[in-house]
Amino acid sequence: PPPPPPLPALESEVTSAPSWGEQVSEEQDPVNYRDWDPLLAALAGADTALLRGSWVERLGLSGGVLPRRQDIPPEAFWGVAELIRDIEDYRRTTPQVLAISYSWLSQDHPDPEGFHLRRFAPLLRHFAHQRCHSGTESLAIFMDWCSLHQRPRSPSEAAAFDRARQRAEIWFAHELAEVWLLTAVPPDAMPYEDRGWPALESSAAMMSGLRTGSVLDLGLLRPGWSSWGQVLKDCRPAWKAPLAPDRFAALIARKNFTVAADRGLIDDLYRQLFDYVLASAERLSFEGLGLSDQDAAALASVLPMCGRLQELDMAGNELGSQGARALAEALPRCRALDALTLAGNRLDERSLRELRRTRAWTPGSRGAWDRLLCPPTPRR
Repeated sequence: PPPPPPLPALESEVTSAPSWGEQVSEEQDPVNYRDWDPLLAALAGADTALLRGSWVERLGLSGGVLPRRQDIPPEAFWGVAELIRDIEDYRRTTPQVLAISYSWLSQDHPDPEGFHLRRFAPLLRHFAHQRCHSGTESLAIFMDWCSLHQRPRSPSEAAAFDRARQRAEIWFAHELAEVWLLTAVPPDAMPYEDRGWPALESSAAMMSGLRTGSVLDLGLLRPGWSSWGQVLKDCRPAWKAPLAPDRFAALIARKNFTVAADRGLIDDLYRQLFDYVLASAERLSFEGLGLSDQDAAALASVLPMCGRLQELDMAGNELGSQGARALAEALPRCRALDALTLAGNRLDERSLRELRRTRAWTPGSRGAWDRLLCPPTPRR
């Protein structure tokens, strides 16, 4: 196949994102969560570093413990120039970014006895084989303890740490990154669900839907797994509808933070993420996620905030009359919506009639809606 077009050269200074919480305007381009440019920009200047999967695998299988960023040998990290070379050269294996979300098990070290490392390191080889058709040398891993500068920090390291955290959400929200949620913790540790940063990371990973295998909850993996297929089956998390920013702020008000000031930062990061991923989205797909009426109602509460949404795909779910009613109430406020796909749900004729009434306000043609609002799937 022909080689892909070259990536633009990274400048020494990366243009900053809009101020946190700023609403996306019609004139403002949203942050790109689809191609390599923002990920490479986040790595420029070495504020953030990605670990080689092969190094992490060897450390985990040998019973080691992950060192902090400053104590890791340079050869354990990917260089930006090396990443660009492997991305641009179609003859080489394209690196796979993998972001690890986990709960810190102590204030001084997030994984002092290797609890987390022993659980995910054995999976890396199988994951690399399935995703990259290669070995773990093709994996580029983000894990905050190893990817960001940790205490004690020099003044320059502290500045790099602060800059890196301003875009920490990108590693979990980006379409090119796979995300593993390490929700299991030792019996005496604070649960993953009670922590503040994991709340942001898991929400970012699920915000625009779940691609097959793109987000895995390794806490669901049964002991004695024998194949990657079993891992995918066991570890697919239940999708949760994105929260409106004010509701997310109320959620994290109840979460635990080692540094109290992080609560405000996470609130800002989520608002920016919501604006750029949902409020500016022209197409959203939640196909085949097994969504219930309750899920549809939760999603319907935020759809009116998606001012640019033109296409909404909710095919292949379990929506019934209550879910259809919630959508019918919300969709008239999505003024740009032109296409709705609901094939393969559990909708009866009455529910379909309610949704067909939305044609009066949509600029889409009657033919398009008749085609997309397909006949109901027979109840089982």
